[in-house]
Amino acid sequence: MDAALPAPEQQIIARERLRLLSLACYIRGGVIAAFMFGVTLIPDSAWTNQTPRRSQAPGLYSFTPTPTPTQTPQSQPPPKALFQIMAAMFGFFVLLGWTLSGLTVYAGWCIHKHKHKVFIYIVAALNCVFIPYGTLLGIALFILMSSPVARSEFERARPY
Repeated sequence: MDAALPAPEQQIIARERLRLLSLACYIRGGVIAAFMFGVTLIPDSAWTNQTPRRSQAPGLYSFTPTPTPTQTPQSQPPPKALFQIMAAMFGFFVLLGWTLSGLTVYAGWCIHKHKHKVFIYIVAALNCVFIPYGTLLGIALFILMSSPVARSEFERARPY
């Protein structure tokens, strides 16, 4: 259907699709950044088990006070190294999310300025991993960037 359109109309349609795809990259990057920011705002109390202990009142016929629990191997807390490893992994994934967010927003800017076509392909491949919206954006990037009209738009924008 696009082959029947004259060349100027194809260029207008391609520019509009590139503009919409650039906007989609901005939105996707913003959503990733907002999600990662929200994850980092989880309160400390969500990670610790600080439930108040129930006081055991002595029974009606009990003459001894409430016994103190003894330390058994099952009641010992996990080692601190385990929490440090979990915190390092959590920090790595948050940093990875912020990086992907920044790369996706920068890819949107590159689409807007018609620059760095290979970088846009790399970001499209990275976004394809995140089902369903990242995959949708990545496939749309691949399809649009491989169209002949979009390629000619990027070729015309080269300064050399």
